[in-house]
Amino acid sequence: MTGIILALTVGLTVALSDVLLLSAAGVAPRARAVDWPGFWSWWRLQTRPMGKGAAIASINAVWPPLRRLLRPDYLFVTYPGTERHKRLYFPPWVERTLRPVFPSGVIRFGRYWGLIVSGVATAETLESSPERMRALLDETRGQFPGVEVIALAGRLPGVAEKTGVGLEPPFIHGNRGTVCAMAGAARELARLLGKRPAEVTIGLVGSGGFIGSRLLASLGGEFSRVIALDPRFEGDPSEDGGILYTDRPEDLVEAEAVVVLTARGTDTATMVRHLAPGAVVADDTHPEIPVPIRAAMEQRGAIVLKAAMADERIRILPRIPTFRADDIPGCLLEALVVVQRGSEVLETQEGFNAAAAELGFRARLAPHLNAA
Repeated sequence: MTGIILALTVGLTVALSDVLLLSAAGVAPRARAVDWPGFWSWWRLQTRPMGKGAAIASINAVWPPLRRLLRPDYLFVTYPGTERHKRLYFPPWVERTLRPVFPSGVIRFGRYWGLIVSGVATAETLESSPERMRALLDETRGQFPGVEVIALAGRLPGVAEKTGVGLEPPFIHGNRGTVCAMAGAARELARLLGKRPAEVTIGLVGSGGFIGSRLLASLGGEFSRVIALDPRFEGDPSEDGGILYTDRPEDLVEAEAVVVLTARGTDTATMVRHLAPGAVVADDTHPEIPVPIRAAMEQRGAIVLKAAMADERIRILPRIPTFRADDIPGCLLEALVVVQRGSEVLETQEGFNAAAAELGFRARLAPHLNAA
């Protein structure tokens, strides 16, 4: 009996081995023909980052009843910087489950608290579709009909203006806060140079945009000279009241300090070789200036720092990408000032600046968190 069992076992083993060998022989050519790099790229998109994606998906699932319990003092509406940035937070399978506007973080500021919400469309998508921009605003307002202030992150106010989508209260444009923050950053640049602003020639890259044009008006009367660089200033450079309007990056060589407000950090690639050695650069781009371009600027002898408003009373969970836990962008600064002092502070830039200073906000220039 034992011999029979042993014979059957050996026979089955041999047969199974033959089947596996024959299968492998047939599968091997197909396996070699598979685009494995493409497969692993797809797999990473689907699974990275699993933890963040699962958390967002879980909160999104219970969002309808949870939203009814929340009474935030203000909202901060964000968006993915690019498709690549989007994948840092949730893979495609999570995106397909998300609502048009979903929660992505909370903000504590003294006795006030706010909620960060986000849509899934990038700025480029919204810019090409007024309907999607309007849908984002309507959905946000519809979910929180009683909220006092709604701030829009980064390029969203400019996109709303460009697409003809009006912003009515409780939406705020963010220009007062961003101009306040970046004017403070410009003064910090002068301090790093050991000079008063009136002794400094400063470059403003992106000065023809929604925020840049407003900041230009603030800097023009405070700094010795302003190099206003923007591709929208076509034709020969022209100077008026200490401001040089130009579309030529080579004119930046005169600037000791540079504030960058372009729509994307990658837009600064053309200006790198025109920076003066020893120039200090404040980065307020979203997405920020990437590491290779910053490295090239530093090889020129420039110092590149990220600009933000700092306040140790602020805690954001999870922190805003590329910002420190107690740093905020200017658009969010505006919401925090308005929620405490009322919308009257938006009547003039000077009035807003004074209110922000009285409340203890200050500009900060610091090395980028993403330095590798």
